[in-house]
Amino acid sequence: MGDLFTTDLLNWLGDHRQWLGWCLFLIAMLESLAIAGLLVPGVVLLVAVTAMAGAWGMPLLSAMGWAFAGAVVGDLLSFTLGRLFHQDIRRLSLFQRHPQWIARGEAFFRRYGVLSIILGRFVGPIRPIIPMIAGMLDMPIGRFVLVNLASALAWAPIYVIPGYLAGHATRWQVPAYFWHQAFGLLAAVAGIAALVFFCIWKQERWSSLAATGACLVGLIALSFASPWLGVLDSTLATWIEHLTHQPYPILRLLGPLADSGFTWLLGLLLLPGLALCGGKRHCLLLGLAALFNLAADIALQLPGEYLSMSTSLTMLICLLISCSRAFSLWVRVLWIAASLPAILAITAGLLGNQTAALFHLLASGLTIAMACLFSLWLMERAGPLRSIPPRMIGILMLLPLLAALLSLSGLHQLQPLTDLL
Repeated sequence: MGDLFTTDLLNWLGDHRQWLGWCLFLIAMLESLAIAGLLVPGVVLLVAVTAMAGAWGMPLLSAMGWAFAGAVVGDLLSFTLGRLFHQDIRRLSLFQRHPQWIARGEAFFRRYGVLSIILGRFVGPIRPIIPMIAGMLDMPIGRFVLVNLASALAWAPIYVIPGYLAGHATRWQVPAYFWHQAFGLLAAVAGIAALVFFCIWKQERWSSLAATGACLVGLIALSFASPWLGVLDSTLATWIEHLTHQPYPILRLLGPLADSGFTWLLGLLLLPGLALCGGKRHCLLLGLAALFNLAADIALQLPGEYLSMSTSLTMLICLLISCSRAFSLWVRVLWIAASLPAILAITAGLLGNQTAALFHLLASGLTIAMACLFSLWLMERAGPLRSIPPRMIGILMLLPLLAALLSLSGLHQLQPLTDLL
């Protein structure tokens, strides 16, 4: 029945393109709405409709805006249901047949508090339940609205951009052997990622070091394979050049996030912040990872723009590692997922500067992972890192936002990293 509903909707939308934005809004709202979100195949519909948006030339910001608005409204409606009916919701026949849905959501909310609003948006089975639980437990309205807006800002790019880019790519010509190289590279990246995750999942003292070794193997393999990825590299370079010449002001707006000014501001805020809130070992973790990453990028002779971008992302990931030490492995994975919009924003800044290349992007990603994992292994040789107090996590997570705002406001014209090397 779900497949039939999806097919009929997409066929109707193909004949009524003017309703594409409202359709994105409605799907995002239903996907986030209590009860409806459990029954509607929201993710499938969202990927399909965002692909249509990309294929039909709808601006990316418009697509994300419609999805963001729908997600916010859906969560607000769910929260309102919880506030109005409280425990009476349990009497609904659907929840009487599946009492574990509310029980699971309530346990998740009681365990993680305000963070559950952000993390729960990325957990399929409880995503539409958490806002309703927050209303049932009388969470303050103002606090819920602020956290809901922040979580929707993180959710929209992650769920919209993949489908949008897939649809947008159908408008471009693909040369011979492109898909062979693309699928081969994706398989290799997936294999390395699975090996890294397996090492981390074991949670042994050697896990971080073994994961570092897996990334190193991937980097060496990439260096040997890059001459055979010419078709893929040149095609992606053409697509990126096409994107940067399109009227996408967001790419130019985010350009300062890939500059050295943002890197310096981020470091100047995070190092003392971690020292005060988490202790010197967390501060040392971030500093070591940034230095290791910078050294690896210089050894690989990456362009200067990549040094700034890579160092900024390394510090952000180290911040996530420090702030998530008190949580389980799967919640740490959700923290990384929630940080993807920041990663995409900094990468988009690099696109705005028109300096992106496939090998450099992949090499930067691997060196970032190696630097963070190896630094974590060094820091935990004497014992696990202690957890940062929960009340300090929110303050620390605001520091990158402050650095971004200062950088985008024009305070990014600082001395480039390459001038100091």
